[in-house]
Amino acid sequence: MEQKLLDQALAMSPNERVEFAQIILASIEQEDEKIREKWITEVKDRMEAVRSGKAKLIDFDSLYHED
Repeated sequence: MEQKLLDQALAMSPNERVEFAQIILASIEQEDEKIREKWITEVKDRMEAVRSGKAKLIDFDSLYHED
């Protein structure tokens, strides 16, 4: 890594560094379309299961802090 680029990035404000990091990550993230479609289908199926009563949502606090 070029030290000059790193120094410039570190000189940015925290918000600018976050934005810069997001841009860099977005440039290398490659999501397989088939996997993405399967996740979308899974989420929709789970939402429908909750709506239809086949599945029940559990509150985090009640799950881990039983009285």
